[in-house]
Amino acid sequence: MPHMLWLLPLALQATDTLRITPAGPAVNFDGGASAAEYGDPTLTFDTRQGTVGIWIRRDSGAVIFAAAIPDSTRYWGDDLVISLDTGGDRAGSPQHDDCQWYFRRVLDSSVVLKGEAGHWRLPRDDPDWRLGPEREGGGWTVRAAETGAGWSLELRLDPAYFTQAGSRTPGIAFRVFDNDPQGWFPYPSPPGIRQPTDVERRPALWLPVTSGS
Repeated sequence: MPHMLWLLPLALQATDTLRITPAGPAVNFDGGASAAEYGDPTLTFDTRQGTVGIWIRRDSGAVIFAAAIPDSTRYWGDDLVISLDTGGDRAGSPQHDDCQWYFRRVLDSSVVLKGEAGHWRLPRDDPDWRLGPEREGGGWTVRAAETGAGWSLELRLDPAYFTQAGSRTPGIAFRVFDNDPQGWFPYPSPPGIRQPTDVERRPALWLPVTSGS
């Protein structure tokens, strides 16, 4: 696959800040995500099946990441990866303050990773660890839903994930995988990356995320 197919147009530049804004009264934490529920997306980016919408909202003492992913060719391993630098140090590789939620379309097959000494680490270093029937962990809860045109996901996080950076600002990155037609689609997608999955391995490339209107 030519690398040019991975470098898709961005709604924001890498220097922009994503803002956590208040959710409206219609939020229902059931895995569904749409403009009717959340308003205009915080960011959008394109895949070969359409435009992904991502919302970052504050609701009932939590921070919610919601995503609507156009993908009518259902596959269990389609995924949405959310990478968060809680310390805001933007290291060159994953460190102890970095978290990653690797959600597959079939949530049972998802994994949750922590950074350590430049690598992503599975719970208990178990290569076979999967989320299974659980839908929550240390300060997070997830829901997913199917639609005729694709799938959606909501991740609710404890605000403590966003209060550990001190004078620095937490960082965030997203990546979608679509099995058919196959492609990996990161956000942000800065010029010069060799593979789209490089972004989730390099916190230095992630966008700052902060509260504000």
